[in-house]
Amino acid sequence: MNDNDTEGSPAGPGPLPRRRTDRTARLQLTKDQAGQALELAQWCATDLDEHRLLNELPVLAHELPREIRTFVNEARLDPLGHVIMLSGNQIDQDVLGATPESWRVADTPASRAYGVLLMLYGALLGDPIGWATQQSGRLVTDVLPSRGAEYSLISASSSLELAWHTEDAHSPYRADWVGLFALRNQASVPTTISFVEHSDVPADIARILAEPRFVFEPDASHEFDGDRPEPAPVPVLTGGPGAPVLRADRDFVRAVDGDPEARQALDWVIGHLDANLYDVTLEEGDVAFVDNRNVVHGRRPFQAAFNGSDRWLKRVNVARDLRRIDAGTRRGATCVIV
Repeated sequence: MNDNDTEGSPAGPGPLPRRRTDRTARLQLTKDQAGQALELAQWCATDLDEHRLLNELPVLAHELPREIRTFVNEARLDPLGHVIMLSGNQIDQDVLGATPESWRVADTPASRAYGVLLMLYGALLGDPIGWATQQSGRLVTDVLPSRGAEYSLISASSSLELAWHTEDAHSPYRADWVGLFALRNQASVPTTISFVEHSDVPADIARILAEPRFVFEPDASHEFDGDRPEPAPVPVLTGGPGAPVLRADRDFVRAVDGDPEARQALDWVIGHLDANLYDVTLEEGDVAFVDNRNVVHGRRPFQAAFNGSDRWLKRVNVARDLRRIDAGTRRGATCVIV
């Protein structure tokens, strides 16, 4: 943050530098490494019940090839990292079958081992968490286009760009990492990433963004039985240049009513994140863990074919420390947040 800026009325958006800094740590798996990882996941998916799998995930993950474990451990220690990428995972497209029409029918036997593999990789970073209000409380969820949702504001969209966002920005229990596994992406549809460059943030804007003057609503992927919870005002940007915590959602955040300073600061950071947006394409077999504290992510628009060939990702949310999630909000040993 710029210490030369003085307090006063917030600076307007003004001209913003366009930065294309890609802080993605990448590992290209060898054929042997990918084969060993998939074999472990297939064994887990076939021989272990869900309870044992979840309880033993951190132990089972240490049976992944050492090179993978070492790489992920080094990458997670970068406090300013954006994405951890593991490329070259093996996908048998003939066995996998067609991209499902909806997440409701996407938890297929043929795709289960890939979901387990994503959780094994995630266990090198923390514990999987899910939401009782999202995709029937599944820990491993599916990202794919759905007919009728082409212009929606959720990941089932296609024709409309999925705007950048912190995953589940409305909740204090949101994930630290969002894991994405590209089972299919024939059209090379890019994922988008953006971040805040702290040295560009005027001091008066930084002060306002660090105060609880912003409201986040849950998106439509969360289906509540009753009324939606009333969100409390929270900050957008806390921490410092060496350990930032960003909480933003282009479509589902607003300034507190009657707070023009907060509205102006929000406009500034939205413009800044728009300017810093860059593409990271997950090709078939790529696993990416997006740092949900440092960056926001989204997806470019594409034309869905709805013929079984569309983009299909498995997704898992990972928390570094389950103790920060109130035990009263968890459901059982599966770490599903209610």
